[in-house]
Amino acid sequence: MRENKLLRLLAALDRKEMTRFRELAHSPYFNKHKDLRALIAYLSDQYPNFHTEACTRPAIAAAIFVDEPYDQRKLALVFTYALRLFDLFLSVEQYRQTEGLHQLLLLQALRIKKQYVQYEKVLKESEDFWNAQHTTDHTHYDYSYRLAAEANNYYNQIERRRTDHSIQLKQNNLDKFYILEKLKDACEMQVRRTILNVDYSARMLESVLREVGDNAAVYAGEPLILLYYQIYCMVTQHENTHYFNALQTLQQHEAGIAKQELYYIYNYFQNYCIQQINKGEEQFLGEIFKLYQAQLSQGLLVEDGYLSEWHYKNITTTGIRLGEMDWVRQFIEAYRDRLPPESLDNAYRFNLASYYYATHQYDQVLNLLTQVEYSDLRYNLGAKALLLRTYYDLDEYETLCSLTQSFLLYLRRDKLLADFQREGHKNLFKFARQAARIRTLLGFAKTEQIRQEVNKLRQDINATTTVFNKSWLLEKITELENSLDMPIL
Repeated sequence: MRENKLLRLLAALDRKEMTRFRELAHSPYFNKHKDLRALIAYLSDQYPNFHTEACTRPAIAAAIFVDEPYDQRKLALVFTYALRLFDLFLSVEQYRQTEGLHQLLLLQALRIKKQYVQYEKVLKESEDFWNAQHTTDHTHYDYSYRLAAEANNYYNQIERRRTDHSIQLKQNNLDKFYILEKLKDACEMQVRRTILNVDYSARMLESVLREVGDNAAVYAGEPLILLYYQIYCMVTQHENTHYFNALQTLQQHEAGIAKQELYYIYNYFQNYCIQQINKGEEQFLGEIFKLYQAQLSQGLLVEDGYLSEWHYKNITTTGIRLGEMDWVRQFIEAYRDRLPPESLDNAYRFNLASYYYATHQYDQVLNLLTQVEYSDLRYNLGAKALLLRTYYDLDEYETLCSLTQSFLLYLRRDKLLADFQREGHKNLFKFARQAARIRTLLGFAKTEQIRQEVNKLRQDINATTTVFNKSWLLEKITELENSLDMPIL
């Protein structure tokens, strides 16, 4: 029964949600079917252990159809009713969590029932509530438009000849909502174009861009619209001035933007920084580090109480590249217990090993990497690359060659590995082995011969498009050049 649709859905609930579903099932307003109440009560008692013998079909049937022979069709029918009730439960839960929806539906019902005194009271309360909000996101514009539209419907219904601004408010808020949604979608479309082989049609976008661009003073009072306009310029024109303009707007108005909206906005800034770093603009390492710190301080990277292991890794790597060793060490320890339980040990050990490598504590690196489980491909690749660098710095030439040989064989055999990953790691290991071999020649081969080999290796690395840890390789080439007292070419 563990593959049963209803049990799979119930397993996705938390304990409080399971309890609320049971309460809904026992409410005669929502359900009058006694067998269905018995089924939900029984499953609630078993939650979350739906894979035991107690959740087989015969066991469930015996619990809800007491002293009756087993009837598969009768049980299946109750399960069908339960699925329908579950759909209703999810709708009610979403209704309860959608801010403003209750007031809109209440206003509509009061207007239909012609309860105008109560209608105007609720309308005034709703308008006051939303006008007092200190944070803005796209739902704020959406609700403001819908509320004005409802007020305009009320004005048309009562047929009073009086001054009313609801239709103007409706138009103003519709414009804002439309412009914001067009800009947000345009930004997302542009990002997807860089990832997927797909194109999008965005009719009316040029009109929106012209409207905001030609009326900057007007939209200065709508910082979220202005910000997404600047982000769109940033992701399409790839000029750093757009990044810094958008970042300045964010910093000025951050306190007034809803948390979920901030999460998406910061993603655009991070992606831009990563693109610039990949182009060799090292100043954006510092920029992305500040973005990470800002998000950590606001809890934007923590979801359901946990920090993603990949955020953990990216932040650690960025801090190390900037030489912020004290900060990195504190971060690794401070967020260890915020990692998802299933990945805590691997993520902690791998990132601590990265820290120890950066601080030249190589014995600690080797000790930690032997404890990392390589079931996840990303940890496997990352750990092997870190081992390679450690063996190089320890001057363990034979061990490095052995690792390289086995890893290159692994790359050839793994058919699921993306070509980009395969090529980048293959070149890293190949060039590192060549550099290590050249280093063994120091003091034995002629200086001119070594100089020629080092020079060719540098040229080969620079001429190769896909090389992981390229900056590390070039650093090792520089060390070889310095050992020969030769100028850097």
